[in-house]
Amino acid sequence: MSAGNDQLRRELDAKFRPPLDVLLDPSLLVAHSSLKRLTGSKIFESQTQATLGEMPTKPRIGDLCVPATFRELLESGDEQVVENTGVWSFYRGQAEAASRDQIIDSLDRNSVTGYSVDSSPTKLQWEEALDGSVPDEQLQNTLNEECGFLRSGGIVLSRTPTFVKTLRDAGLPTVDIGNAPLDGDVSEKLADIGYRSPASVCVFSVSTAGSTVDALVGNILSTNTDMLLYRLGT
Repeated sequence: MSAGNDQLRRELDAKFRPPLDVLLDPSLLVAHSSLKRLTGSKIFESQTQATLGEMPTKPRIGDLCVPATFRELLESGDEQVVENTGVWSFYRGQAEAASRDQIIDSLDRNSVTGYSVDSSPTKLQWEEALDGSVPDEQLQNTLNEECGFLRSGGIVLSRTPTFVKTLRDAGLPTVDIGNAPLDGDVSEKLADIGYRSPASVCVFSVSTAGSTVDALVGNILSTNTDMLLYRLGT
């Protein structure tokens, strides 16, 4: 167990060394208020390499992405068609909707790429998590891409915890850190990439410390897992 704990600490320490790969959860984009905050935040400027005197600073963000399925959805039809999809409703919730054209403009202007995965995790139970008799393929694909990004070692910034609750309900174990104090250095790095403003939720995973993950979930799950999701914020 001690070796697993040491591995866990090393992985978490490495995860917060810039540049950090960041995926923007669609909830940040489809809500008018958070899209406005996003546009004026540090997130996009954190991608670029600034020069201070003769010494260039390291970019705080490496790859900045959105789920590829969500990006394709935005470009697949007019605003009314997009806003009537299950994906849009899932991520918007009760928030005032942003303009589809404004979202596309913001993504294009800041060279935000789409993140895709080749296959979906076999153990996830979407039917139970989404509580729908008719599978929503676009929504499942979008969630698969978020899951894949977390599995690859990236960090997801979100307006709400909806997507991580869905991943939890689909079978991924989660730890909710909530408002527990963070290490000062980690807190500063997260603030640099937009945690809290505009994103009130940050999600990341530890995917290779298998013995530690199994010890934390104990006998709660019927099968072993190789990924544990951590959630900061509301």
